Amino acid sequence: VVACLIIVLALVWTMPEIPKTVKTGEICLPSEIGPLKCGSTADLLHGYLEREIATKYDEVKRQDQEKQENHLKKVSARLMNIYDKSFWEMKPAAKLTGKEQPDLRKSDISADMVPIREWCNGRELYDTKGFIRYGIRYRNGRLVVPVDGTYFIYSNLDFFESCNPSSGLPDVKDINKPIKHGIFKFNILEGEEEELVSNVQPHTISTNRYYNSYNSYVSSLAVLKAGDELSVKVSNITY
Repeated sequence: VVACLIIVLALVWTMPEIPKTVKTGEICLPSEIGPLKCGSTADLLHGYLEREIATKYDEVKRQDQEKQENHLKKVSARLMNIYDKSFWEMKPAAKLTGKEQPDLRKSDISADMVPIREWCNGRELYDTKGFIRYGIRYRNGRLVVPVDGTYFIYSNLDFFESCNPSSGLPDVKDINKPIKHGIFKFNILEGEEEELVSNVQPHTISTNRYYNSYNSYVSSLAVLKAGDELSVKVSNITY
C-alpha cells in the first residue's frame, strides 16, 4: 500500500498541468499514444500503472538473467578448475547387452515387430562391457532419457535362423516377410510410439544348408525429450 501511494504521489508531482475542463472523478495521465490523456480515474490509473510495472518488470527480468549468466560463467570456470574437462563429458550414456528373452506375450504373437524385453542391467552389467550413467534409467527393457537433447543411438544384433537341409531355404512360414530390426521411442505424454531408425533384410538361401546368419546395425542422431523411452524391436524374437 505504501509503495502504491508513493507511486501515485510521484505521478501527481511529475504530471503536466491538468486541463481546466477535467470533470470530477476524472484524471489526466501520460498515455501510450500522446503526452496526456484524460478520463476515468480508475481506468486511466490502472492502465498507466500496468504499463509502468510491465516496463520495470522487464528491466528486473533482464537484470536477473544477466546475473544468472554471470553466475553460471563463474561456476563453470570454478568447476573446470576442479574437474578439468571431465565435467563437460558427464553426459547421459548407456550401453546394454541382451540376454535370454521371456516367452512371447499374447499381444506380440501377431505383431509385425516384437520388443526385446530383457537386457543385462544393474549388477549384471559388471560382467559385460555395458554401463548406465549420468541420469539414464532402465525400465521394463527400455532406456529412459533424463534431459532434452540430441543423442546418438545405435543397436547391433546377430540373427540366426534354421534352414531346410535338403534345399537350404529358411524354415519359416512366410519367406517373403523380411527380417526387421529397429529402434523406437515412446513418451507417455504423447501416447504414441515412433520409429527412429530401422533396417530391413530379405531371407537368403543358406550356403551350409542348415542355418542362416545375419548381422544388423542401425544408428542415427535423434532429438529426444526428457522422459522418452527407447526400445529395440525385431520381426522375430526367436532369431
